[in-house]
Amino acid sequence: MGITMMNKKNILLLFFFMVLVSCSAQKQNTMKTFDIEAYNKKKKNPGYDGYYLKDSTYIRQFDAGGDGIYMNYIEVITHPTNFFQEYRVFHHNGKIKIDGLKFFNDFEKGIWKEYDEQGNLVKETDYDAPYKFTWEDVLKLIKERKLDMTGNNFEVGRNIVDKRPVWSIIFNIKNSDKLGVIGIYGDTGEIFQESEMDAPADGDYDDE
Repeated sequence: MGITMMNKKNILLLFFFMVLVSCSAQKQNTMKTFDIEAYNKKKKNPGYDGYYLKDSTYIRQFDAGGDGIYMNYIEVITHPTNFFQEYRVFHHNGKIKIDGLKFFNDFEKGIWKEYDEQGNLVKETDYDAPYKFTWEDVLKLIKERKLDMTGNNFEVGRNIVDKRPVWSIIFNIKNSDKLGVIGIYGDTGEIFQESEMDAPADGDYDDE
């Protein structure tokens, strides 16, 4: 017996339904979660801070916020070949809460996503949007000037100052106890500041 037009429609509807369910399941399975049970076992070891993967990626783990529903779990993932760390906050139930990239705690990059306790996306913030002079442009300038990105005081930051996006670069000056400072307008790429400052006595710019 041949397949009628109505049966063909039903088969197509069933096919698309199965594809939709499959895609939904895949999305559900790839949702980032935090293994609370495994973490609680690991943190019993004195000094536990995280663990390494085979490719030398380091996953730092800690908790914050309090007990019960106020508890948050945090992962900071540092890749050996990437300038940016993956920064993730998880709800008390282990489901993802915040997900984004950071330049070693100096600034947020790209689109950061926020989720509710059921794992539904509730907010997206594009931190790159105001910066027409992009991170890639800043990196190009750093390389052209041969600035040392491995120095203890090296730092790249960005902020909105007087309603304008601004980049700042702080770096060690070769054969000097001074630090160099470069200020760049993030909307035009214009360098508006080049100056020097004293390096902190302890060699750590962030510690006060």
